[in-house]
Order: sequence, then structure tokens, then C-alpha cells
Amino acid sequence: MRAWSDRPFGPVTRLADVAAAGARIAGENGQSAAVHESAAHPGWLVKRYRPGFPEEPPEVLDRLIGLPASMAPHELAVVDAATCWPVSRVVSDGTTVGVVMAKAPAEFFTLVRTPFGPPEPLPLNLDQLVQTDPEFYKARDLAVPDQPERLRVARNLLRVAAVLERRDVVYGDWSYANLFWERGEGRVFLIDMDGCGLSSRPWVECNSWNDPAVPPGERLTVHTERYKIAVAVLRVLTGVRGEDPHPALDALATRLRAGPFGDALRCSLDDPPDLRPSSQELLELLESELDARPVRPAAPARPVEPAQPAAPVRPVQRAQPAAPVQPPQPAAPVRSTRPAAAPSIEDDPFERDLSASVPAGAERFVVPLIVACLAVLVLLLLSGVVSALLP
Repeated sequence: MRAWSDRPFGPVTRLADVAAAGARIAGENGQSAAVHESAAHPGWLVKRYRPGFPEEPPEVLDRLIGLPASMAPHELAVVDAATCWPVSRVVSDGTTVGVVMAKAPAEFFTLVRTPFGPPEPLPLNLDQLVQTDPEFYKARDLAVPDQPERLRVARNLLRVAAVLERRDVVYGDWSYANLFWERGEGRVFLIDMDGCGLSSRPWVECNSWNDPAVPPGERLTVHTERYKIAVAVLRVLTGVRGEDPHPALDALATRLRAGPFGDALRCSLDDPPDLRPSSQELLELLESELDARPVRPAAPARPVEPAQPAAPVRPVQRAQPAAPVQPPQPAAPVRSTRPAAAPSIEDDPFERDLSASVPAGAERFVVPLIVACLAVLVLLLLSGVVSALLP
């Protein structure tokens, strides 16, 4: 496997040094005139640009090429294992004419039965995953993806997206063809990374992936990116295609759809770009669901579901009134079990301070009142004795 960390190239490479072509990988498509494997450096691909591409100044590609050098080790591990990150800008006569990137590893390819010949090794991209008809897989002699496999792919997709967003990298070109996945393990590999922008990038046409909140021609950002990432996650998890992603949301497993993860995906589709949850939030919510841990909402505006019910606390507070006939309750040890983050309950009778019902300063009248009562009793007793003694 080739990766950014073991690149044998400098940031800029002369076309003459990589012109010797090995296997042809792809023809003209998008901004690419052709893609071939380097004869001198097997495992590395040379992508030749069409005239007029890339659209951005060469400094943008240079910064993108150098960005992994500043990443944390866990982020760099994602870049190396899950992306064909550009490693060198190819120049001829001072002009950018191409880029060098790593070839996708063999585990992202599989033998697919074809109608007119022997099985062929083809990349496993989202086209093979976003399907609901078992006959599609039967015709190609492929196993039908199960739900655990889909969940692993979705989780790994979000891990890649979270690194990109954290580093302000805008991919933009999400499609059925550009994300590969591995059978069983669910690892992913994102191709065509050389078109990424930093902070923003030119608008790119992606049929059935376009964000309705972004007019054609408007630059894409990490916030507009969140729509396409949510669409990709929904399609991976359900296999449901179509221009409108809401049927895929409706087809999501009930546990996921009804919880905070489903709410976050709905916000990613329907909310303005700046209010959409980040890829990291989606990842944490999905992992919380998978690990059966208490989940956090994707947006702070949504109410927090209490992690523990308040019922265990109330019986302790009911025992606090000093009724003589009831044995004392060891309040302190039990109160320590109250969750630190439990929300306060406004005007809850069990949360009130019972001592507040005694008026402040009333205790100074207690002793005189007792003395007066005793005096009255003594006078009554004496008057009864005197009455008895008189004839």
C-alpha cells in the first residue's frame, strides 16, 4: 500500500520524471485527461489535467499537499489509510499539468461477474453498496451487504469526513464513484482528493448529491459539505437511492431514526448550512448508538435527555421531614448517588427546603410561651384548691 507518509516524491515533480506510463487506470473524466500508473514508481498514479484545470491557483494544491505534515498522528493515520491524498504537483514549463497520488489498495477491489466474459476486478464503490434489490448482487455474484457491514462503512466514512472538516478541507465531489469500501471490515478509501479546497472550493456538479441550499456556481464550504456527507451516510446505511434523500431517512432503522442520530441527520438535510451538525458530532452520535452509551444531541438547542431518571432521588428527600414515628434515614450516603449533571426541577415539592416553612425569628417566642402556659395551669390549680377549702 502506498500512502502520503512514504511518498518518494518532493512537493513538485517534473513531468519528464513521471511521463513513462504503466497501466492505464482511467480516461478523460471531469478535470482529468487521463490517469496512469507510473512505470518508474509502481503503486503511484499520475493524473494528467485537461486544459484549464485545476481551477484554483497552484498554491492551493501545494498547501493541500503539505497539510498532512501538520496533522496529529491519528489524523495522519486516517489520511494514509483512507485517502488518495495528493503528494506532488506535476509541472511542465512552469505550468501545473498533473498530480501524483497513491493507488487504491487491492482490498478495495473485488471480482465481479460480467454478462459477456469472465469475472473482472472492479473497485467496490458506493454504486455496489447503495442498492436494495438482492438481484443486483445475485447477478454479479456478490454477497448482499448486511447491516453490521453498512454500519462499519458509515462509521469509517464519518471518521474521514471529520478529519477533513477539522482541517478545513472541502472535498465537495461526493458521488457514487468516488468512495471505495472494503468487504467485511468496512474500511473506506476516498479518491480524487486533489480537487479539495482549503476553507472553500469551486462548486462542482454532483447529480443527486447537490445541496439545495447552495445555488450552482456558489463556492462550497465545510458547512455546505455537511449535506452531502449526511446523504452519503444515509445511502450507505439503507441502500436507498434517489434525488431526494428523505426516503433514505425514512428507511433508516427505527432505533437510529428515532434517536439523536436520526435528528442530527434530519437537521443536516433540512437546516441552513451554518446550523447543520458537524461530521464529528454525527460520528459521536453514531458511535454512542452502536455502543449503547448515553448520547449527546447534535445541536445544543435541542433538549438534553436525562442520563438517569430523577425518581431514585425523591424517596430520599421524602424521608427528611422529622416525623417521630419514622426511623431516621441515612440521607448523606444516598444523596451522593445523585448524578452531578442532573437538571434541577423548578418548583418541585420534593426539592424545597422544608425548614423554610418556619418563619424566621419565631423561635425566640417559644420559651416565653411555655412559661405563660405553665403559669396559667398553676393559677387554675390554685383556684381549684381554694374553692375546695372554702365552705
